[in-house]
Amino acid sequence: MKFLILFLSLLSLLWAGPIVNIDSDRFSITDFELSYFIDTTDEIKFEDIKSKEFKQGPNEDSLGVKVKNVWIKIKFFNPTNEQQTLFLHQDLAYKYSSLDYFEVDGRDELIDSHTITPYGSQAKEQLNGADAIYKFTLNPSEYKTIYVHQKTLAYHFYKFLIFSEKESISYLIYEKVDAVLISGLLLALALYNLLIFISSRYKEYLYYSLYLISSTLWIFYVYGSLAHYFEIYGYAPARFNFSIMIAPIFLALFIKTLFRTKENYKFENKLLSSIIIVSSSNFVYGLIDFTSALEIMILSLSYALVLFMWISINLYIKGDKLIKIFLFAHTFYLIFSVYALLYFMGFVDSNYISSHGTSIGLVIEAFLLSYLVAYKFKLMEEEKEEEKLKQIELKLLASTDPMTKLYNRRYFTEISKKVLDLSKRERKNLSILMIDIDRFKRVNDTFGHQFGDEVLINLSRLLLESQRKSDIVCRYGGEEFVILLPNTGLEDATILAEKLRVLVEELTLVSPKNEGFNFTVSIGVAQIDVKNEENIELALKRADDALYIAKNSGRNRVSAKV
Repeated sequence: MKFLILFLSLLSLLWAGPIVNIDSDRFSITDFELSYFIDTTDEIKFEDIKSKEFKQGPNEDSLGVKVKNVWIKIKFFNPTNEQQTLFLHQDLAYKYSSLDYFEVDGRDELIDSHTITPYGSQAKEQLNGADAIYKFTLNPSEYKTIYVHQKTLAYHFYKFLIFSEKESISYLIYEKVDAVLISGLLLALALYNLLIFISSRYKEYLYYSLYLISSTLWIFYVYGSLAHYFEIYGYAPARFNFSIMIAPIFLALFIKTLFRTKENYKFENKLLSSIIIVSSSNFVYGLIDFTSALEIMILSLSYALVLFMWISINLYIKGDKLIKIFLFAHTFYLIFSVYALLYFMGFVDSNYISSHGTSIGLVIEAFLLSYLVAYKFKLMEEEKEEEKLKQIELKLLASTDPMTKLYNRRYFTEISKKVLDLSKRERKNLSILMIDIDRFKRVNDTFGHQFGDEVLINLSRLLLESQRKSDIVCRYGGEEFVILLPNTGLEDATILAEKLRVLVEELTLVSPKNEGFNFTVSIGVAQIDVKNEENIELALKRADDALYIAKNSGRNRVSAKV
């Protein structure tokens, strides 16, 4: 009779649901079937749960947004001839408000029970990092059932794993490494952009940095790194969900600033403002009713994701050059995030991509947006450089004679004072040449003003080709030219003037009558008295007096005046 009762009990176990066979003393079982029952009343006790109809499912899954109270049933069998010690991990225990374990033997009798409260004061003693671990033994050919009653604030996920002692320790060491690497990568990127903001004061970098920081804090919590490495549990770390509520705010501000939507895209700017309002409202509501805010968080995030995509497409249609990169980045983020959202809501099976979709999409988006910001910065620098060149060009136009391309009288007035001040400080000689074309009026009257201009241009070219690096050649007015000669005394200046006079005399042009044409110049030379603080106007007056003497002496001459 006893044998028959035992046989019937075992038979009932076989028909009651999937069984996990433990057929080795060193095992790591990460893929198996279990059963679950969703308690919508929150009133079912352990004594009543055995009669309920459980649904079969995988060892890792999401049961949706509204589910908060679930019973898990896992059946074990030891087909070996040795006693086995098992470590049942609940990988997401840090998110639960409570977990109750009930160990039942093959006769359906309760052997042991244990309660873990991740939100309680004993969480550090009860949890192993992010995991709740229930340890039990299986004798040879023994069946056991473990019931787990688990409650969450919102978003009911579960992930059960079965290990031997050695494999359990190994898993605890390495299980959250990927989340730490992702968080570290994003945080480093955020700090890098923050440093760029401090040095450049471009707000794009600040908003992007805050977006990365808020997203990183959420990843650090939601994937268990905060609990696993710092043993921080309860309501305080759960509020790290606030960071994903405010992340869209910083992304919206980033887009507003980067694309200057307030000035360029007014309608899209209003939509971005609506994202800020919705996300801010969700955040404020979370301060009042955290649990309810978590439940509606998917709606606010979905609203932001869809609008970001719609705005990107709209700006792309309108021809924005930079939006292509943002659209490409956000498309990746949207695909992975929607896949993750479907998993959170219980519509997609659990796998690494579905459970980590948001962080994967965020990493891809982060790198692409970093490229976008860098590219925008490059464009801004190029625009600045172009503006500088324009300013230089405008300044050059303002200081240059358009016909001869020599510096004009205005520039000479500015530069001569600076050169004089330098010569006075360094106590070096400074001289000046005043050049005038002889009988230039007769050239215009005989051959016309166009040919007169040709004479001026050719003389200017000769003066430029003959000048030293330090010399400054200017068209002072009409047919008058001035050359400033730094570090040059009166004697050397006179020699230079004579060389110029000869070169001009030897220059032959072709007149409108197809005849050879020569012209001459008269040159007045003066040395500036730097020791006695002479100003440039006095030196010009003396050079002009010397030029007058050269003209009255028969022209085509050089005259110097001390």
